[in-house]
Amino acid sequence: MPPAQAGLVRTWAWEWTLPAPPGRLWPLVSDTDRLNRLAGLPPVKFRFEPLPAGGSRTVAEARLLGGLLRLRYREAPFEWVANRRYAVRRVFGRGPLRWYTATVELHPAGAETRLVQTIVLCLRWKFIRPLIPLAESRMRARFARAYARLAEEAGAGAAPAGAGPRASTAEEKALRLLGRARPPLEGEVRRLLARHIAAAPDHEVRAIRPFALARRFGRPRPEMLEACLAGVEAGALDLTWAVLCPHCRGAQQRAASLAEITSESYCPACNVHFEAQFDLSLEATFSPVPSLRRVEAETYCAGGPQNTPHILHQVVVPAGQSREEEAELPPGAYRVRSPQSPAYVSLRALPPAAPGEQRLEIALGPEGLTPPQSDLPGGRLRLVCRNRTAGEALFLLERTAWADDAATGLDVAFFDRYRRLFGADAFRPGEGLAVQNVVLLFTDLKGSTAMYEAAGDAAAYGRVRDHFGILLAAIRENGGGLVKTIGDAVMASFKAPEEAVRAALAMHAGIARWNAERGREPLVLKMGIHAGHALVVNSNDRLDFFGRMVNISARTQEASQGGDIVLTPPVFEDPGAAALLAGTPHREEPLSLSLRGLEGSFQLRRIWPLAG
Repeated sequence: MPPAQAGLVRTWAWEWTLPAPPGRLWPLVSDTDRLNRLAGLPPVKFRFEPLPAGGSRTVAEARLLGGLLRLRYREAPFEWVANRRYAVRRVFGRGPLRWYTATVELHPAGAETRLVQTIVLCLRWKFIRPLIPLAESRMRARFARAYARLAEEAGAGAAPAGAGPRASTAEEKALRLLGRARPPLEGEVRRLLARHIAAAPDHEVRAIRPFALARRFGRPRPEMLEACLAGVEAGALDLTWAVLCPHCRGAQQRAASLAEITSESYCPACNVHFEAQFDLSLEATFSPVPSLRRVEAETYCAGGPQNTPHILHQVVVPAGQSREEEAELPPGAYRVRSPQSPAYVSLRALPPAAPGEQRLEIALGPEGLTPPQSDLPGGRLRLVCRNRTAGEALFLLERTAWADDAATGLDVAFFDRYRRLFGADAFRPGEGLAVQNVVLLFTDLKGSTAMYEAAGDAAAYGRVRDHFGILLAAIRENGGGLVKTIGDAVMASFKAPEEAVRAALAMHAGIARWNAERGREPLVLKMGIHAGHALVVNSNDRLDFFGRMVNISARTQEASQGGDIVLTPPVFEDPGAAALLAGTPHREEPLSLSLRGLEGSFQLRRIWPLAG
């Protein structure tokens, strides 16, 4: 630092021992938005200035002393290694500080953690130096209380929000409202949701994620999604659709209706244009209606690790320099990217063959990041990031899997209660969103025309209605959604091949039970399952799938003989579906068929379920 500043620089070094291991503390202490709120820091307004080389500059403003003192600063990108440490540097354009850096480190100490927080600040004015000891004492006490609260939660010592013995007035009102849904919301899930709406902190109810609540309370995901949608029907909750950036995964579009969503979006924080995807970047969240509870929409930090929890490792590397960091890489799919590179490095961490540390070197040059891909054993990794460009660069190591807690368009838009509430809610004509991967199951009744002739319309209709009940129950119980019925046929969507195959097996089992109870004139079900890329569009004022993948799915069902399930390679080669079938009595046969209206020969597999 320049000598003139030497007397104006102060260092605060604080240390606490917290009764929880680093892995349990990290998601809490690295949630800097919440941490700053708990520590009594002021809310902040952020804006982003795009940079020519890629990415953006973060500019922020906060007010102190009741709004009398205004602070403006530029914030460098946070740096962190998951479960170990994070740091940030801010440079102020006005006010009592020139700059400061804050670092938080987590050091394992048996079943506990030694947390070290270091703040280095450079004063702008000499006359405020006598005030610094008092400011340090107050800030240390505030952060001590915040960390104690978070450690209590990490150790499971804190009860869930609002879990006291007495219900508040707001909770009682929420309970009454939730009871107005039809069919009514009953039991424990109603109480849990009402208490969360009434008593959870503002930041937890500003955008309620039903699958995150399900994980927190140990409830089934469909049950909690059903509860939130019931809250919308009852007038307790509002639903908001958000389009998430593929890089930072922050919400860039927000709308109450799918009709307001557009396929093209822009993230100012990442300075990227992107196309929204129905099954990845479109998320449904919920919030209390203002008459039930007013929620403050204040932000206290925008760049901390828990704003982007899929990023495990983020470092800034000056021009012509390199950084080495250790990281823990469980088996899975990852990538290294940089806002300064159009390309990224695909990583696949394999099950570790032997203990030890792996080394991986990633270089950023004028052409982008290299190497393009790499396979390595999972476990301890020493990541070397080399910046061979003329400017500063940001390196990010991230999981490629999207957050499992997100209730996406594919989860919600074909859910029974959503369709009943928002049946006419669809994209504008001409608009649609891509689906990266969807599994479609088509069914049809074999010989239904002859059945109508033999049994008569009334009797045949009753049989068809019973069969729909069996199919819809299997779809719901296995995480699927009903897209539409076409005569006697059903089209259903699923997120994973395993779910669709399990639903198909349940359908055959249900039809077999129905046939055994009725005795004569058995129902015979034809089924086909395919997975792939499609487009979700507005068809006759409701959501539907469009594309070649949909045609293949329908033609696969036509290849069914009845009583079987015909699968395409993306389905029968899926590890989850293969494991399910391996544990299910069945026989199978390979097929090589030409499907009507489609070019080429298709390699299929016919599955005949057997009585277990």
